Amino acid sequence: MGFNGKSLILIGAIIFIFQIANFFSIETITPELERAQVLAAISSLLIILIGFLFKEFEPLAGEKVDLKGENKFLFDKKIPDEVIEELAWGSEAILTSTAAATILIHNDGVNILRRGITSKDDFNPGETCLRSIKDMKLISLANTKFYPGRDEFNNFCQDTPSILVVPINNKAFILIGGWSAKCFTKSDEKWIKNWSKKINNIFSKYNI
Repeated sequence: MGFNGKSLILIGAIIFIFQIANFFSIETITPELERAQVLAAISSLLIILIGFLFKEFEPLAGEKVDLKGENKFLFDKKIPDEVIEELAWGSEAILTSTAAATILIHNDGVNILRRGITSKDDFNPGETCLRSIKDMKLISLANTKFYPGRDEFNNFCQDTPSILVVPINNKAFILIGGWSAKCFTKSDEKWIKNWSKKINNIFSKYNI
C-alpha cells in the first residue's frame, strides 16, 4: 500500500477504532486516562483529515490511451552533434521516466526533433504554443478533451490526452504528450523546465 490519501484515511480510522475499543475495555477511568483518550481521538481524526487533503490534491490520472502513430526518433541532421546528443539524452529520459508518450522540439519554424509516437504530418505551432514562448511560461493541458484549441495538436499526435508546452526561448519550445489525462506531476514539470534552460544555453552556444 503506497503512502497516499487513502492510506492515511485508513490508518487514522484504524487508530480511532482501536482507541474506542480500548476505552470500553477499561474498568476504571481516571482523569489522566480521559485526557489520553481525547488526545488519541484528536490525533486519529487529524490523520483522517490530512488523508482527505492529500486525496483532494492527488492528480486523478485517466486511463492510458492507445495513441495512433509510429514510434520513431527523427531529428534535423543540420544540428551539431553535441546539441543532438543532449536532445537525444533528455528526450529519452522524459519518455522513460515520466508518463510521456511523445516529444517534439520546435525551433524557429523547424521541428528539429520528434521522438516517441509520431504523426506523419508536419506540425506547425498555433495559438497555444506561440503564447507559451511569448509569455515564457509553461502551459499544461491536463485534459485536452475539454480544451477548445486541441485541434492545434492533431499533427503532433492526434487525440493525445494531455500536453505540456515548455518554452526554451522566444522562438523554441518543447512539446510533450502524455499517455493519459492528468498524468504529469509538478516534479515532471519542474525537471523539464530546468532542462529547457539547459537547452537554451546550448542553443546560445551554437547560435541555433
